[in-house]
Amino acid sequence: MKFYDREKEMEILRRAKRVAIIGRRRVGKTRLVEETLNLITLFIPAEKNEVLICRDWISEIKRRRYIPESLSAMKDVVEFLMREGETIFIDELQNAMKVNPSFLYDLQRLLDKYRDARVVVTGSLISMSKKMIESYRAPLYGRFDYTIKLRELDFPTIYEIMRDLGYGIEDAVVMWSVFGGLPKYYETLEQFKVPVYDFIRMMFYEEPYPMLSEVMLMLKEELGKEYKTYFSILQAIADGNYTIGEIAGYMGVRSTDISKYMAALLNDYELITRRKNAFGKGKYRYYIAQNLIDFWFRKIWQEYPKFETREVEFSETDVGNYVGRKYEALVEQFIPALLPFKVRSIGKYWGKYPGREKSKESFEVDILAVGDRDIALVEVKWSEMSTKDIQKEIEKMKKIADAIKDNREKHIVLVAKRASKKMDNVYDLRTLEKIIRG
Repeated sequence: MKFYDREKEMEILRRAKRVAIIGRRRVGKTRLVEETLNLITLFIPAEKNEVLICRDWISEIKRRRYIPESLSAMKDVVEFLMREGETIFIDELQNAMKVNPSFLYDLQRLLDKYRDARVVVTGSLISMSKKMIESYRAPLYGRFDYTIKLRELDFPTIYEIMRDLGYGIEDAVVMWSVFGGLPKYYETLEQFKVPVYDFIRMMFYEEPYPMLSEVMLMLKEELGKEYKTYFSILQAIADGNYTIGEIAGYMGVRSTDISKYMAALLNDYELITRRKNAFGKGKYRYYIAQNLIDFWFRKIWQEYPKFETREVEFSETDVGNYVGRKYEALVEQFIPALLPFKVRSIGKYWGKYPGREKSKESFEVDILAVGDRDIALVEVKWSEMSTKDIQKEIEKMKKIADAIKDNREKHIVLVAKRASKKMDNVYDLRTLEKIIRG
């Protein structure tokens, strides 16, 4: 499977002498480097001591070239390769903090000594990698020509991958909703060649429940000793508590008690995002940033006791309901291409009907696109909709449009999984597919 849209990163790797790549597990860091450059990989596992790691390194290096077998320190192996002019790839550098923290300072000195050495390093723990490389006081600050933050593949790329694997756009939406843009899971799907819902069942709901432990271990390693507090915050968001007050109330604490954890999840770990309403007003609402983590907290962690007793059951309908939520976020990316005006801001919108401001009754607009003279209210449905269904939703949206106090011209748009009849301002997956394919 190709990397599709990694050409920019590959060009940086070919051109620069020293590159640091930061990205979560399964995003494709190691494969990107090894497919781009002819180099020697030095992987640092957190579970081994330095002597055993050096022994593994030497054994791997000997397949390609001579190296003294007497070297027992990581810095000595790296220095030997630098002197020999080899291109070095240190994979999962953050694990050095568990094996031998002084190695980071050894590497700093070696990079300063051998200025022509070509070195690539990767880190999977976002917060720790920043502290090693990007922070002003970091041991390796200023030692790299480029720092690449490797993001997940975007949906158009996922669509192309799924097409190459023989799946359609609906399957692409389901896979993206659960696994996001992490290449590893599409490679795994390629190996199994099963329907997408069967793949989700195999990965999450069948023994030995591989994704239950994989995501849990990844999060615990990233979040450290206070992972329980972070888990509680993420669970609160997954349960529909989006403001900091709602999250604190869910946990039974004060907002001030979790403010530092919220800041860390947002800025250090990059596990959550925050947004105001479509007009840029109101309170911040917080969302889990990564689809896989969102799915895990909504559908897996909630059911953890049932996994323990092996009573968990897979429900395609339940997963489909989750996909419907993610479909809204996906459609938002395409809305500017569907509207007759330039979108200045976009997001969700919540409000009260006129005369009912004191009641609990409110409305929510899935997507509100705001222009200079126009606004568009977009309803998103992950379902097949008949003409009658569409007309019912449009009438409902017209009432909401009347309740929004704004003088700009209002447009009503509906995006379904599939619409039975072509109608004005009604779109479905076929429309999105046309946009992607140009």
